[in-house]
Amino acid sequence: MPVFPSVQWFDALRQAVNEDARFRSLGTCDAKVGIKTEDMAFIIIFEGFECAGVEEIGEDSLRDADFYFELSTQEWQEFLSNIQANGKADSDHSLNNMDLSRPSGMVKSHDEYRRHSFLRYHLSLQAFFDASAALETTFS
Repeated sequence: MPVFPSVQWFDALRQAVNEDARFRSLGTCDAKVGIKTEDMAFIIIFEGFECAGVEEIGEDSLRDADFYFELSTQEWQEFLSNIQANGKADSDHSLNNMDLSRPSGMVKSHDEYRRHSFLRYHLSLQAFFDASAALETTFS
């Protein structure tokens, strides 16, 4: 059972999404997406119709991401627990609404132009995280 956050957890999710025809039906997603907690950072690479890879990175490397999601470990746990409880995120826990409900947002970027690609790909990214409903997840 993969532990969140870890490369193993994101890799299990990557494999599940790449086998899901519904994810591909949303269209292409070409983005380098960062994930940030208080003490860890990851980059997830989406190319075409699949999630091509994931790796743990240093926080400084988030500058290479098109954009990144910054939440506390507790907020990530609440987000993923909601997905597991409902089979997908409810409206209060969608990536888009979580970003809009925070004064400074949860979607960050070192380049505002690249940050806007979140709006282009948010449905694919939501589907990516919604696929975690099928993963048995433990939290560190």
